Amino acid sequence: MLDGKVVGWISLSKWSDRSAYNDTGETSFYVKSEYRGQGIGTTLIQTMIKEAQQLKYHTIIARIAGESDVSLHVHANFGFVQVGILKEVGRKFGKLLDVHILQKMLD
Repeated sequence: MLDGKVVGWISLSKWSDRSAYNDTGETSFYVKSEYRGQGIGTTLIQTMIKEAQQLKYHTIIARIAGESDVSLHVHANFGFVQVGILKEVGRKFGKLLDVHILQKMLD
């Protein structure tokens, strides 16, 4: 929150409900465009990584729509690496989008 407004959010959840994947988390985050470049995304991701470590996750996965270059860059700054691309699995404003799969190993 900034000046009483929600300007960004982040989530961390189990990647799958199957017990074999209990050590894997999935993250997603968003910062309103007018508040980008102020360190809000950095703070959110740092907080999420600490929480993932406390939860004893071994790895974190992020799925990022192909047109989100800023999000790809921010994740790369925190050690996320691209491990794959799912072709045309997303749709936004009537346009099919590829989704990048990124992963960060925690231990």
